Amino acid sequence: MKILLGILIGLGLTVTYASTLTLQKILLCAEEHNVMSKSFDQQALAIRAQTLSDTANNPFGLYLEGSRARPQLGTDGYEYAVGISKNIKLGNIQNQERTIANLQTEASRIEAEKVLIDFRNGLKNIYHTHCLDVENYKNIKRSYKDLLTLYNKKQKAYKYQEISKSELMQLENEKNRLLAQVQEMRMLQEISKQKILMLSRTGYNKNTKLSCKDIYPIRSKIKLEHSFSLSKEAKKKRLQSAKKSLSRYDNAFESVTINGQYGKELDVDRYTIGISLPLSFTSERNEHARVAAMHKASAIEYGFEQAMLEKKSLLKEFKAQLFNQALMIQSLSKNYRNYKKKLLPLIKKSYNLGETSVIEYLLNRQQLYTLSQELHAHKKAYYNTLFRLYTLSEKKD
Repeated sequence: MKILLGILIGLGLTVTYASTLTLQKILLCAEEHNVMSKSFDQQALAIRAQTLSDTANNPFGLYLEGSRARPQLGTDGYEYAVGISKNIKLGNIQNQERTIANLQTEASRIEAEKVLIDFRNGLKNIYHTHCLDVENYKNIKRSYKDLLTLYNKKQKAYKYQEISKSELMQLENEKNRLLAQVQEMRMLQEISKQKILMLSRTGYNKNTKLSCKDIYPIRSKIKLEHSFSLSKEAKKKRLQSAKKSLSRYDNAFESVTINGQYGKELDVDRYTIGISLPLSFTSERNEHARVAAMHKASAIEYGFEQAMLEKKSLLKEFKAQLFNQALMIQSLSKNYRNYKKKLLPLIKKSYNLGETSVIEYLLNRQQLYTLSQELHAHKKAYYNTLFRLYTLSEKKD
C-alpha cells in the first residue's frame, strides 16, 4: 500500500479519502469549536472582574491645604496642612458583597447552558433531517430507475405498435416528474449536509459522508431523568445570593474612616489623627435593603414555581405529541410496506398483462409516493418534537 501511494504521489496524482462522520463526532467537533460557550465564559470572567472592581476597598485620600496668615501682632507667613484618609470596610462585608455578586454570575452562566443545549439539539435535529432526506432520496431514485426500466421496455413496444402513443407519453411524463424529484431531493440532502458541517465547524468536503446509522429510534414513550436541572441549579444560586444579602445588611457598623493630618502654622506644628464611624442603626437604609432582599427571594420562588408549571405542562404536551406521532408512523409504515410489497406488484403485473390501464397503474404509483412522503413528513415532525422536548427538559445528551 505504501509503495502504491508513493507511485501515485510521484506521478503527481492526488489521493482523496472519503470520511464518514457519526453524530457523536459532529457533536464533539461542535463542542470543541463552539464560540458561544467561549463567549459565555468570557462574559462571566468580565462580570467577576467588574465585581472585584466594584467591591474593592476605596483608595487612600490625600488632603492638601495652604494659606497666607497676617496676624495683627507678630510676623506674617504661610501655613499649610497635609493629610490622608482611608475608608475601611469592617468584618467580612467585602467578602459578602463579592459572594452575592458571584452567585448571581454563576446563576447566569448556568442559565446560559440552556442556549448551548438548544444549539446541540438543533444540530441533532438537522442531522436526523439529513438522514431522512437521504433515505427519501434513495427511495425516489429506486422508483425512478424502476419506472425508467419500464419506460424503455414500453418504448420498444411502441415501435412494434403494441401500445398507443398516449400511453407512452403518460409514462414519459411520470418519468420526467420523478427525475425532477430525484434532483430536488439530491439538492436538499446536500444543503442539509453543508449546514451540519458549517454549524459544527467540521469543514466541508464533497467526499465527506454522514453515517446515519446512529439516528435515534422512534419510540412512543421517552424517559427523562433529572429534568430542568439547570433551572433548579440557577434558582438555587439566586436564592443563596438573596439570603446572603440579608446577612450583608444586618450590620450595625459597616465601615470606618481613618484620617491623619499634619498642619504647619506660623509658630505651631499640629498633628491630628481622627476616626469616623458611620452608625448604620441611625438610618433605615439597611432595613429597606433587607426587606428588598426578602421580597427578591420570594419573587425568585414564585417565578420559579410558575415557570416550572408552564414547562411541565409543555413537557406533557410534547410527550403526547410524540406518542401520537410514533403511532402514526407505525401505522403509515405498515401501510407503505403492504402497498409496496403486495398491492403495487399486483397492479404492475396486471398492467403488463394488459388487464389494467396505464392511468390506473400510474395512479397507484403516485399513491405509493404520497404514502412515502407522508411517512417522511411524520418522521421529520417526530424528531423535531423530540429535540424540542430535550431542549425543554434541559437534557444534555
